[in-house]
Order: sequence, then structure tokens, then C-alpha cells
Amino acid sequence: MQGIFNLPDTLQDDLDRFKEEAERFKSGATSAAEFRSFRVPQGVYEQREEGAFMLRVRFPAGAVLAHQMRALAAVAWTYGNAVLHVTSRQDIQIHNVPLENIHPALVELYAAGLSTKGGGGNTVRNVTACYDAGVCPREAFDVTPHAVAMTEFLLPDPLSFQLPRKYKLAFSGCSADCAAATVNDLGFIAKRRNGAVGFAAYVGGGMGAMSRGADLLEAFVPATDICHMAEAVKRVFDKHGNRKDRRKARLRFLLRKIGIEQFRALYEAELADVRKAASQAPQVRDIPTPGPSSSEASGPPCDGFAAWREKNASPQKQPERYIVHVPLPLGDIVADTMEKLADAVEAHGERMARTTQWQNLVIRWVHENELAALHRKLTELDLAGTPPPILRNTVACTGAATCKLGICLARGLASAVADRLAKDGPDLEKLGNMRIHISGCPNSCGRHPLGDIGLFGAARRRGGRLVPHYVVQLGGLVREGETRLGEGKQAVPAQNVPAFVAEFLKAFADSPQSPDYGAFLEAGGRETADRLADGAKHVPSFEEDKNYYFDWGAESVFSLAGRGPGECGAGVFDLIDVDLASAHEALGAGKLCSATVLAARALLVTQAQEARDDTDALCLFGKHFIDANLVADSFRSVIDTCRRAVRASDPEEAFDPAAGEVEALVETVQSLYDHMDPSLRFRPVEAEESAPAPEVVAGSELDIDREADFHGVVCPLNYVKTKMVLDRMNKGQ
Repeated sequence: MQGIFNLPDTLQDDLDRFKEEAERFKSGATSAAEFRSFRVPQGVYEQREEGAFMLRVRFPAGAVLAHQMRALAAVAWTYGNAVLHVTSRQDIQIHNVPLENIHPALVELYAAGLSTKGGGGNTVRNVTACYDAGVCPREAFDVTPHAVAMTEFLLPDPLSFQLPRKYKLAFSGCSADCAAATVNDLGFIAKRRNGAVGFAAYVGGGMGAMSRGADLLEAFVPATDICHMAEAVKRVFDKHGNRKDRRKARLRFLLRKIGIEQFRALYEAELADVRKAASQAPQVRDIPTPGPSSSEASGPPCDGFAAWREKNASPQKQPERYIVHVPLPLGDIVADTMEKLADAVEAHGERMARTTQWQNLVIRWVHENELAALHRKLTELDLAGTPPPILRNTVACTGAATCKLGICLARGLASAVADRLAKDGPDLEKLGNMRIHISGCPNSCGRHPLGDIGLFGAARRRGGRLVPHYVVQLGGLVREGETRLGEGKQAVPAQNVPAFVAEFLKAFADSPQSPDYGAFLEAGGRETADRLADGAKHVPSFEEDKNYYFDWGAESVFSLAGRGPGECGAGVFDLIDVDLASAHEALGAGKLCSATVLAARALLVTQAQEARDDTDALCLFGKHFIDANLVADSFRSVIDTCRRAVRASDPEEAFDPAAGEVEALVETVQSLYDHMDPSLRFRPVEAEESAPAPEVVAGSELDIDREADFHGVVCPLNYVKTKMVLDRMNKGQ
């Protein structure tokens, strides 16, 4: 059946091949890596639980028709866990699909005009747009047809699935930038110039490691040229993106490296070639959706209608028509409810729903006379809630519940924060449209850099045990010409985050600047947050309070077990990140002995070493890094001094290093890590470059694949052994 965009002609062939590849994988004829390289660009991810997969269904501009809602519900019920999840990129995910169910699930989605192709991997991802495109009073024009045309233009091209990393595009209807075009790889903001319609184009934005706002590439591009423009940017990315280091492979790293002017020169050259080869501009057509429903009155309202209408129904620019907001707690809706909601969607408004970047749904074009009937149906489905905006707009990714990259349980924290604010927070209605964004790791699937309050999962050590933490960032803002990313480095134990958020919001609500949050931050709000975070940092011992060693919503002690190489990102270096972050924090706090031990411990996993205690960590560091010429011999004295100190009753008091020695060690280990290649190989220190590399014997633990052009020291890493070490370390926590 027809959706709002035409599926690629090759999709049936892709489905047939998926069935073949899955069967080959089950029989052992195809390796896990080979199967992964095929299925991930098709939008099929392996979850944290072995044998469970997630299907990410793309929806250009977030538009989902009523019959597609029923198909999603049926697939989730039959083949998955019967829960559908709306993402912050307007996709809808189906979780816990066994391998044998993937192909039949994809076939049923295809029959409904739906596809997961490009839902993952190094591909053109879902093209997003304002959820109120076409009905917003502020917009220059409706960007929906352009988002659809862009999807149809880019998706059939094989190059769109062979890029250095993901390529994300977004369309906003005005400078308010509701679709966050200014933080996408390529973003378009609608403009009118001398009667012509077009876009301002921004390039090189993105969130995650080293988040970055986009640069203005073109102040005005005619609407007929944007697909060619996107293709030109894609080709620059393909030719000049970093394919060696996936941690620096996104388009924003290329912009950071060469600057906007050099990038513009490359882009203009590619654009000229694209225009020469193109016979005509891609056609922008009307979206094939049914027209608005009738305006006949639908009976008297039921209880709660007035409050619901005030909070959940927003007037469109079209007279007597409304956008109805359907809040979904944490973006989830069960299959049975989705199926019944489809009936309501089909009976009201434009007969389709739109997903939002805040993980909710909206129903548009609802006539004023229909509101009471729609409210009644939503009430029956328990979807007529009226949470204050700060709770309705809270965004949380799935985190460690399903994602292999997840560190913390972001959704568990979101629930805990909501509970705490309801019980011990300020008047939430007075906070306006403040937003809390939570990511389970630094990769920003919860869009934490854009939140008024942003939180991302991290881990720290306390007495040798891992403790879930969240790093606090404040002040994210998206608006053309004003976009800025949240700032902050304070890490708060997960157990203390709900109280921290409640106290911080109370301080804001009671401040003279309220309700102007930006003014509050400028007038000392950041200092208030730092003071509250400092007071919330204490972690008692495991014996004193075990709760600190459990994540929110977890039934077992916090660990990194189950986290593995991300199918969407770079390799995983969790324990290294934990120890280095803790080393820097200890150094800043003047705990020099702790900083030395943490720095010495940080990279041991790359050598397949597991330290029994602090003394062993220091000894192993001397053997595998100083003796191996990876770290200068001048650090031997501080390691030896620290090894003697850790045996004392008060190690910090007993440790007396030379001035600057510990700081130099921490920075050296950090630099060594920063220059480690994706295969965990190191370059030796300059003074020792002539030292012989460890002898490599075929079939031994040192015998690993190496790139022909790499001229550093090969790390003596046995991958199987290292995984065993990681597993033991995690289980031991």
C-alpha cells in the first residue's frame, strides 16, 4: 500500500537477499561480521540481549498513515515485544525481534509502504522535518514535500549506503528551527526571497563526541536545487570523510579539520559535476494524503475536556483547525493501543499522525467541532494525559536497556526525575517549555546537547567498583543564528540526579529571572548548578549504601557487561574512558595517588591485563607500558613512589611526587589513548622510536592483523582474551 513516499525499486530485491543472508548466517556460511555489514544498513540492529534485534522504520517528516499504524502494531505484536518506540529522529522502532522473525516482519512492513532501509549504519538516515510543517503560523512554507523528495532522491543511490558514517538531513519551516537543522549534517531552513521559495543551507552540525553547530553553507538555495546540493555534499563526504577512525568519521569532523571555506570549494566543484550529469531537478509533488475531515459537531465533551484542550490542542494557521498533541511516556506505545489509535486517526484530522522529535505523536487538521470526540477516544486509550511541558518534552533514549553502546539506563532516570519533580519540585507549570534531554552515553541519541538540562550517562569508580553517573550540561538552544550546545562537565552519581534536578529547578523557579531560563543561567545559574553538583557527588561505600551501585530501574549491580562494539558507532573503550575521566577528576581534586593509579590502570585492558589491586595495576603499567617503550622511562620513578604509597594506611598522605609529575603522567596516558588507532595499536614515544617492537610469532597472542601503512608498535592484544578480561572485570563489579 502507498505511503507518503515511494519506496526504492530495489527494495524487493533487498528483502529477498536479506532472507538468503539470514539463512546463510544461521547455517554458518556467513560470519557475524559479514551478516552485520549487510543488515545494519537495512535498519536492523542487534540489541544488548543476544539473539534479539531492533527494526528501525523510517518516516520522512515523521508522517505515518493510519493503515501503517495498524501494520506497525501487527508486526510488533506478532514478531517483537508488542511495544513501539518513537525516536528523537521521528523513526519508529520495533524491539526484541528474533532472527527468524526479521524477514517476515520486513515483508509485512513493505506491504504497508514501510521500510527500514537506511535506518542504520553508514547511510542517509531518516530525513526529518517540523511536525507542524504545513500548519505552523510562523513557517515560510510547508517543507514536507521537500523532505519527501529528498528521501526519494537519495535513497535509491547505492552511494547513500557506503558513506564514511551516517548522513543526517533536516528541514525547518522557519528560523525557530524546530527540526534542529542547525545541528544536522545538512540542514535546510525555509526562506522566501523576491517571491521565490528556497532554503538557507547549513552543513557540518551534529551531536555526540565533539558536538558541533553547523556552518552556513548557502544563504539561499532555490527549492529546485536542494537535492543536487545534498548530493554534492554527500560526494564531498564520501571522498574526504575519515574512513579509518570511526570515532572521527562524521561530517562535522571534516568541517572541523578543513574549515568552511575549504569545504565550500570542494562542495562547489562537486555541485558543478552533479548539475552537468543531472537531466532535470527532482520533482517535488504534493503528498498523497486524504483531505481534512468534516467539521460536523460530535457530541458533548466528557470530563477533563477543558483542561485537555487548553494544554494539548494548539491552533493551526488554518481557521478552526487544531494540532492535537498525544504524549507518549518515554516514546513508547503498546501495539494494541497503536492499533486503536489508528482508528481515531483515520476518523479525524488529515487521517495520519506525525511523530515528533520529542518522542510524541500529533494529529493535525482536527476541526474545532471534532475536538470533544477525539478527546473522548484518547481518554479511552489512556492517551489524553496533560503533563506539564517539562515532563511531556522530556527525551530519553533507550540507553543500556537495549543499546550495545548504552552505559546507563536513561529511561529509568527519566522516570525517577519525573517522580521526584512531581513529589518535591517547583510548580512545573511555571517552568514553561523547559526541556530535559537524557542520553544513556555520550552519543546523544537523547539529544542531550540541546536540552535546557542535558544529561548523559557515564561511569566512575568508587573503591574499585563501577558507579553509574550522569554528566550535567546546561543551556542548549536551537534557533537559526543563535544555536548553542549545552555546556558542563560535572558528573553526578545517578542516585543523586533526581534530587539535583529538583533542587536546581527550584532555584530557577525562585530566582528573580524566572521564567527566563537563559537570563537565570547568565545571572549565576551555572554556578548554582556547580554548587549543587558538588554537594551531590559523594558516593558512600558499597557496604554503606548499595543503591548507589545500582542504576535506576536495574535489578543487578551496575556494570558494563553486555556493552560491545556499537553497530552504529566506533569501537567501545568503556573502561578506558571511565578510568581516564576519574583520573582527571582525582587530579583536579588534588588526590594525586588516586590519579596515578587510575592513569596506570586505564590502558591495561588493551594489553589483555587485569589488575588484582592498585599495586598490581602499577606493576603491570611499568611492565607493559614503560618497559615496552610506549611511555617514557622518566615516569618510572612516580610509579615506584606511588607503589610504595598505596601500601600505607593513608596513601594520599604518604605519596609525595615531584611537582607536575602526576599531571604529566595523566596527560601522557590520555595522549596515548587519543592517538590509539581503531585496532588498539599505539605509536611509541618519540624518544624511544628506535626501540624494537615486540616479536610477533604467527599464531601467538601478538599475531593480529595490521594495516600495511601503520608504522607504530603493535599492541600485544589477543581479542578473545581481552573480551574475557572485560567480562571478568564487569562481573566483578
